Amino acid sequence: MCLHTALCDTSKYLEKYGGHEMAVGLSLNKNNLEKFKEEFESISIKKGVSKITPIIKIDAQITYQDINSEAVKELKKLEPFGEANKMPIFMYKNLKIDSIRALSEGKHLKLTLKDENNMINAIGFNMGNLSDEYLIGDKVDIVGTLETNTYNGMETIQINLKDIMKSI
Repeated sequence: MCLHTALCDTSKYLEKYGGHEMAVGLSLNKNNLEKFKEEFESISIKKGVSKITPIIKIDAQITYQDINSEAVKELKKLEPFGEANKMPIFMYKNLKIDSIRALSEGKHLKLTLKDENNMINAIGFNMGNLSDEYLIGDKVDIVGTLETNTYNGMETIQINLKDIMKSI
């Protein structure tokens, strides 16, 4: 479903709107909000939006040896990232959960993962709901981006999660 098409179909409730397939903007009178919302959700249901499965394009599989500050510096040379130049996404398989917790009132997921004796930090923004689905000791495969995390003057490399699943 194209967002712009859905806005065209609900335009009678909008003061103005615009955009393209990947992003839209709109203005509406608050008196029209509920009517707009109902019709927009109806269109989403008719188009089967809930059945769409997002696809994550993985650029490479990595191991512990690939997670270092030099790798992050090399990736920074590819910036700026955006629609035409996507940030590289990596897969790391068969990690053991050493610690797991939700942050920011359950909004985000913080993990410490183990590959043999090596520790890997990972953060999953807006993934806090998953903290109840995984246990310490579970083996998982993760997908994400490499980044530097600076906290209290300390820099560490972490994986910014895009997806996680139990290892098969």
